[in-house]
Amino acid sequence: MKKNILIVEDSKAALTRLQQIIEEIDREVEIRVASNSREAYQIAIQYTIDVFLVDIILDVRAKSDVSGIQFADKIRSIDKYAFTPIIFTTSLEDPKLYAFTNIHSFAYLEKPYSTQEAKRVLTKALEYTTQRETDRNLFFRKQGLLFSVQIMGIVYIETYFHNLKIKTMDEVMEMPYRSIKKLVEEIESKDFLQCSRNTLVNTKFISSFDIANRYLILKQDFGQLQIGQKYMKNVREYLKQKEL
Repeated sequence: MKKNILIVEDSKAALTRLQQIIEEIDREVEIRVASNSREAYQIAIQYTIDVFLVDIILDVRAKSDVSGIQFADKIRSIDKYAFTPIIFTTSLEDPKLYAFTNIHSFAYLEKPYSTQEAKRVLTKALEYTTQRETDRNLFFRKQGLLFSVQIMGIVYIETYFHNLKIKTMDEVMEMPYRSIKKLVEEIESKDFLQCSRNTLVNTKFISSFDIANRYLILKQDFGQLQIGQKYMKNVREYLKQKEL
């Protein structure tokens, strides 16, 4: 499972440097970025972040700005982020004691920090993984209304004619289009497998498979799903691991 790092930084130069440092450590890490606390919070809710890299000063125009600390304080109130590493970057000295004692920050990179020091701190932080939730929801907006779908109750999702068909244990829902790639990122679960160009299936509902005819047979009379030819290899390897 890919690790997620969220960089909260308003300086493009500082952001570029941090991205380069992270890529030198591990190119498989998913780097997400935000220039302010509002954007950062939305990303933290949408995805599961394993390391936060936060500049304390996110608005140099605001006198005595410490919105980075305020963001971290808010993040710590979310159960799954109670112990997720938060690394602060700033040239300020005054907030340091507060950041360590009240927010329990993982480390503090004081600008100008060296590349070597940043790599050491980030490498250590990436040893930790934020616990993925099993009861998370997908959210969709349709005709001005907000719909919530529990992820682990989804049997499969199909895209068709710029719409989504979501089959759950209880119903079939039609929602506005979202790409399979985007859904995989949002669902963020190893239990979901792409079995064709337009289909994502919850493997917990797979009963067996018919390789000759390229079909997955689902449990509880949920029917069957065709396996796309280019996805056969990945599906077979996955099901072999699960001993199906």
